[in-house]
Amino acid sequence: MARRNLTQLAYQATRIEGGLIPADELSRLTTLADADKTEQSESHYRVPKGLKLRDEVGRYWKIALNLWVEFQRLRARRDVDAHDVTVREFLVPLLRDVLGFADLNRAPAIEQAGHRYTAGGHD
Repeated sequence: MARRNLTQLAYQATRIEGGLIPADELSRLTTLADADKTEQSESHYRVPKGLKLRDEVGRYWKIALNLWVEFQRLRARRDVDAHDVTVREFLVPLLRDVLGFADLNRAPAIEQAGHRYTAGGHD
């Protein structure tokens, strides 16, 4: 009978089923208490000194949530273009204000085989 390498996991609620993720790797991933080893500290994310990573995550979550709520409200209106509202009121602010993409520029139209394809889908 083959001997199995048994690793004690940090959390009792975690149980391994199958062999997709080895117990040693899961144990390493679940030890989030040691921030320096898991690259989960403020310095890894360029969080300014004096601020906590958890607070910054919460801040950006609130921004994203408010964008979503406002988007849902606008999307429910019948007098707006759904594509335009999605891009202008949700996706662009989400990418810019939450995920930090600073250089969002509209792609130029592409013409192929007599057809014109635009980034906005209208042309």
